[in-house]
Amino acid sequence: MAGSIRDRLTTAAAELKKAGHHDSAHAVESVLAPGGWQLLKKATSGAVSPLAISMDASLKSAIQDAAEEFEVPLRSLVDEAYRKVAEGAWLPPKAGQRKMTTKAVLNVQVDAELREQVRGMLPELSQREGRRISEGSIVVSWVCEELGVDTGTGLAMTVVLPRPLVEHFKATAQYLGLTLEEIVDGRIRQLMDGTWQMPRPERVAKGTWENTPWAKLHVRVEDRLRDGLHEMAPQMSRELGVRVFPGTIVRAILVDHLGEPAA
Repeated sequence: MAGSIRDRLTTAAAELKKAGHHDSAHAVESVLAPGGWQLLKKATSGAVSPLAISMDASLKSAIQDAAEEFEVPLRSLVDEAYRKVAEGAWLPPKAGQRKMTTKAVLNVQVDAELREQVRGMLPELSQREGRRISEGSIVVSWVCEELGVDTGTGLAMTVVLPRPLVEHFKATAQYLGLTLEEIVDGRIRQLMDGTWQMPRPERVAKGTWENTPWAKLHVRVEDRLRDGLHEMAPQMSRELGVRVFPGTIVRAILVDHLGEPAA
């Protein structure tokens, strides 16, 4: 992902031109032009279906914050998730379920025709996979993976960061003879026993990572420590005066230990 939706579309148009797809590039540029959103609105004015998903309040906040930071409409990610399932290209991975501490509801919109198609597939998919595949699991799994929001389940945490930062973390850890897992697990233990305090996270100024591609960083964290992150995040948010999520903590740990790439 790049910094903003306009940045990503501008980059996409340039890459399409470079590849010789001038008609497609022109279509993207038409949407970016003043008033171009009206063209897109007309093309996407099909019927939508509302979907309410019950989840923990902290997970809902993390999803909304990440979508705002990356300037990605949730509707586009939700439709993408349904489309992937309809095409047979993806299914939500098998995962456990975290206990809800405070229940909340995330309301999203889904393309009605696409939703009807996927709903008709769910009984067969559930039977084939030997587990229940629901609309909620489809949406939450895809959205959280794409935005780097940790659900507390699955084999690894996914953190979405600017690609130069991901490459810097990996290269510096290798140079030091460490793994990202060692660094993160060690710092979480220190956070839990009070021997390390996370600095107050500051929002990166808009434009800092403009036109920079984003990448996913996967980090295995011990289950006990991962549970600890989810338990500590609400309290840390209150103490620091800014909302903190497990992914926020992992990023802060890596920056604190490995630094950041030179500007």
